[in-house]
Amino acid sequence: MIRRGLLGEAIYFLSQFTHINPGYYVFLCQILFYAIFFVFSYLLLKSQRTLLPYAFLIFSPFIYTFQINDLQGGFRKEIIYFALLAFIAYAAKAYEHKVFEKIFYIALLLYPAIILTHEMLAIFLPYVLIVYISVTDLTKKRIWVIACMLVPSIISFFASSFYAVTPIQVTEILQSITQAGYAIDGGAIAWLDKPVAYGINEVTQIVQHEPYITYYLLVLLLSCLAFIPLYKQMGALFHKKSSQILISVSAFGTVVLFVVALDWGRFIYIHLVSLFILSLIPNIADYSSLQCRLEKICKLYVNKTTRLFVILFFIAYVSLWHIPHCCSPAPYAHNFQQINVIAYIHPYTKLIWSVSK
Repeated sequence: MIRRGLLGEAIYFLSQFTHINPGYYVFLCQILFYAIFFVFSYLLLKSQRTLLPYAFLIFSPFIYTFQINDLQGGFRKEIIYFALLAFIAYAAKAYEHKVFEKIFYIALLLYPAIILTHEMLAIFLPYVLIVYISVTDLTKKRIWVIACMLVPSIISFFASSFYAVTPIQVTEILQSITQAGYAIDGGAIAWLDKPVAYGINEVTQIVQHEPYITYYLLVLLLSCLAFIPLYKQMGALFHKKSSQILISVSAFGTVVLFVVALDWGRFIYIHLVSLFILSLIPNIADYSSLQCRLEKICKLYVNKTTRLFVILFFIAYVSLWHIPHCCSPAPYAHNFQQINVIAYIHPYTKLIWSVSK
């Protein structure tokens, strides 16, 4: 195991022990973690009195369809974190507090293993803590308990981040994966032995020669539009100063990642999914009267022209842009083949056509 390879090492060992292709285990893990995320995010959505404020998020190109819009950016190790966060958020809302608190402590004990699966996920641990803070009154005893339980995660993060990987180790990893039937050229494994200066140089090069910052500022702006209807939920969630500090810590860590790694879209996407899950925790009864008024206005006073405009804007929003995980062309569609729904189908239609010929 090298740095972020805990899960991969376990799969590799299990594959050798059972003589079953490791790809099957990877596929099962992906299905399992996605199933947990989908099930518990669905249950959280189902608990809302109205889904009207969530319409843009549910059908957006960055919550449930990011993996389809950017195949290389999806299906990665953050799905473990998504599964855990969705389950903890559901537990915070559905279970008695004593039961939830035990689940939360177990999650903290498991999180070092998640960090050893990918050290980047340490940066998103504050979101797990925000779930706890949002439903719990902090006492000195609880603060000390949480602080002690965070020590293994901190140790795992530093152990992963500062472990010096050699080119020989990278070669051995690539050879072992090739022997298992999965030849890899480049990718994240090839970066394992690179120093921080290498990452900074790669980021600097692409920022200087591509409109990278412009594209991802546009992505942030478009993403924020979907959260506007949830300003009450987000306000209720982050009204505590401790929550504000935690989200600032996570944001700062992401800025550091931006300096040394190219996957800007992937990092932004993880934050967006995290905020989406957290927004489902506050009790909607606190602002149900506002939602009722909005629904009455929509039904009684909005004319057909306005409704048509809203529908067209909604279709454009969910269809004409996506979040590239890294090093990709512009996030907006340049032609009809880049419209999201068509883009899903287009590669397969080309494949079918070439096979039929």
